[in-house]
Amino acid sequence: MPKLHRIAPLIGYTLLSLVVTWPLVTQLQGWVPGFGDWGQNVWALWWTRQALLVQGESPFFTRYLFYPEGITLLFHPLDLTDGLIALPFYGLAGGDVSYNLIVLLSFVLAGLGGYYLALHLTRQRGAAFVAGLIFALSPYHFLRLELGHLNLASIQWIPFYLVFLLKFVREGRTRWAVLAVFFMLLNAWCSWYYVIACSMVSLAIPFLPVAGSPTLYRRVGRTALVLVLVGLILSPLMGPMFQLLHSTEWMGEHNPLRHSVDGLSFWLPGPPSAWSGWFEPLWSPYAAQHREPGASAYLGYSVILLGMAGLVGRWRETWGWLLVGGWFIMVAMGPQLQVAGEIFETKLPYYYLDAYVPGFSISGIPGRFVVMSSLVSAVLAGYGLTVLSRRWSPHTSWLTIVAGGLVILEFWAAPVAGSSTRLPQFYTQLAADAPVYAVLDFKWDANYLLHAQTVHQKPLLGGWLARMPKAQAAYLDQGSPEQVISAALLGGQATPTDPAQRRQMVNDSLAQRQVRYIIDHNGVLGNWLTEQLGWRSVYTESGKIVVYEKDGQSARHDP
Repeated sequence: MPKLHRIAPLIGYTLLSLVVTWPLVTQLQGWVPGFGDWGQNVWALWWTRQALLVQGESPFFTRYLFYPEGITLLFHPLDLTDGLIALPFYGLAGGDVSYNLIVLLSFVLAGLGGYYLALHLTRQRGAAFVAGLIFALSPYHFLRLELGHLNLASIQWIPFYLVFLLKFVREGRTRWAVLAVFFMLLNAWCSWYYVIACSMVSLAIPFLPVAGSPTLYRRVGRTALVLVLVGLILSPLMGPMFQLLHSTEWMGEHNPLRHSVDGLSFWLPGPPSAWSGWFEPLWSPYAAQHREPGASAYLGYSVILLGMAGLVGRWRETWGWLLVGGWFIMVAMGPQLQVAGEIFETKLPYYYLDAYVPGFSISGIPGRFVVMSSLVSAVLAGYGLTVLSRRWSPHTSWLTIVAGGLVILEFWAAPVAGSSTRLPQFYTQLAADAPVYAVLDFKWDANYLLHAQTVHQKPLLGGWLARMPKAQAAYLDQGSPEQVISAALLGGQATPTDPAQRRQMVNDSLAQRQVRYIIDHNGVLGNWLTEQLGWRSVYTESGKIVVYEKDGQSARHDP
């Protein structure tokens, strides 16, 4: 029986993960859940493997973009954690399957993480299982999935960090400190947002009432020890980041007001909830103003009621968690109060954090701190179900089933929408070419280009990252496609007015960068390439792409 208690949560969360992410398990190849940024996250899995196993170099810098100079990835959501997890099977299964397996893993482990955190606090397995459900199925988690943010969908390391930090603060055992540091590193390699969030909670941990805790002095010291160790280990990354932050102008900064949570969002189910359509007239006015959080900070009324029961029945143990949850709700609401789409002058904590905490401005998306309000609501709900279970002890199993069922129903988001990952066959043909050369792939869709690179595996001229130096991104601000390419090749050099000289200069630059093929999507470059640069079409594919080569010698044909 004890063994069953250990594996039952794993089995339960695994089965539920397959159901709530349907039809993912039936489309592991050729399809990924979500839209938007999934391409850059598939690229992150590929690049981690390419850098570590093929190139033998640091994954935080790449020459496969902006070839041959390269570009830093320190400010890009590289998602090193998931890249490391994918190492054993990426080479065999490919990007699609690796991405989808990691998505499933995020749901299973988020459930387990929430379960172990709540179990540590409540000592009640049924209540802990429901708490894990609340965290794993939170609207925030499904929003990350819908936006293609694999790194942010990997929320599972947060509760594992907190449970081992709590254990270390209480017991002082070295192994708990090591595990807390380990899981904080996994959070850091997924997202710096989660490091900030975990650090904030860590500052509150010594003051949370826990039975059997040592003196406040020891609690503070043990918490500080973990944070210092994390800082020391991450300093080789954080040091250069702070240096670059102050010495380089960056592109890709976010407007916090557009990425904050509206006050109503916590009370209304919005996208990607299955019930969002019923409430669209209420959430659409403010969701349109917010790019990321939209209307997806919903706490759930079943969760709120359970949390209230926990606060009433276990006030001495829960008041601290209530303060932590309230803090993150306010931080997620951004620099100014917003209710029903109206922005008020009232300044919120995020405004002061942004103004006075060095480096905090790098965040820019307050809505991502909803992850912690979701976790705290799960903890409080776990306490509440514990209270109810003790009051009606003969019906504990039924209470757990009913509470879990209500949570699943309220947070239901299946079937999960997704995107096809199919690409033109030409990219696969490029991968078979042994020589190293660059490709100019011209399409106004950065995620498409990054995803395509995971297939053809050739360096790209130019590129795109979530955050990159303005000097390297300047070419994207040009007007016509021809001007964009010329700026990428020539930089600040004066472009000759004579067509023959301009043609020679552009072609010389392409040759210096070892560009063998230019891939044109939607026919935007054709005339310029043939008439102005003298390149020839060597391959077309079903009207999707036309491939050009300088001498036209490849003799590639339409498949």
